[in-house]
Amino acid sequence: MAETILVIDDDPAMLDFLTQRLAPEGFTISTAASSKDGINQAFIYRPNLILLDLRMPVQDGVTVCKVLRANPKTQHIPIIVITGVLLPSQLEEARTSGADDFTFKPIDLVDLLIRIRAMLACRAIDDPMERFTRYYEITREAANKSSRLHPPDSKE
Repeated sequence: MAETILVIDDDPAMLDFLTQRLAPEGFTISTAASSKDGINQAFIYRPNLILLDLRMPVQDGVTVCKVLRANPKTQHIPIIVITGVLLPSQLEEARTSGADDFTFKPIDLVDLLIRIRAMLACRAIDDPMERFTRYYEITREAANKSSRLHPPDSKE
């Protein structure tokens, strides 16, 4: 059975982009165009992973993280924040509210897939430090393999 990813983003183009790119990779994609809809879907369907936009109207990604982490039904669902924000204070606020990892816009699809697969592989590890260590190992290995398969263009 395919892993389910819930994408919460107020930008229809981003929802469409992620659906078109992730579904062919074998994931079932659900989308929510608002924080409220995303929280409701998470409570009802309990996806395997959530991709969450940090900056949204009404409730931002930090608030969504706090709500999801406060509920026993959703507190263990991995959350990867997708953001264009590069301010360390905002990233730290998202991390302390419950975000497990970040990826930045514009989306690097290879990097995002590495993070998604690693997060899904580690989600059953109960010990937070062990989970983080394993996640780091998996992402580092995958990034190294990816860079060997797709070397940067050489300048001559």
